Amino acid sequence: MNLSYWEIKSWFTNVDFTIVGSGIVGLNCALNLKEHFPKANILILEKGILPQGASTKNAGFACFGSLSEIIDD
Repeated sequence: MNLSYWEIKSWFTNVDFTIVGSGIVGLNCALNLKEHFPKANILILEKGILPQGASTKNAGFACFGSLSEIIDD
C-alpha cells in the first residue's frame, strides 16, 4: 500500500498505542488504556467497516473438558 505524505503525517504520527481489531477485546483494551493514560493517542485498526472477527462468532467463555475427555483426545 502506498500512502501519501499527508496520510502518513495525519494518521501515523503521535500514536502512543495501536490496537488491531475493534471487537469486544480491542475496544475494551482502548477504554482501559484511556482510563490509565488519559492523554494517550490510541489508534484502532479494523479491516472492515464493522468488526467481523471473533466477537461476532463466539460466546466469550472457555469450556474445559474432563480429564477423561482430554486423555481420549
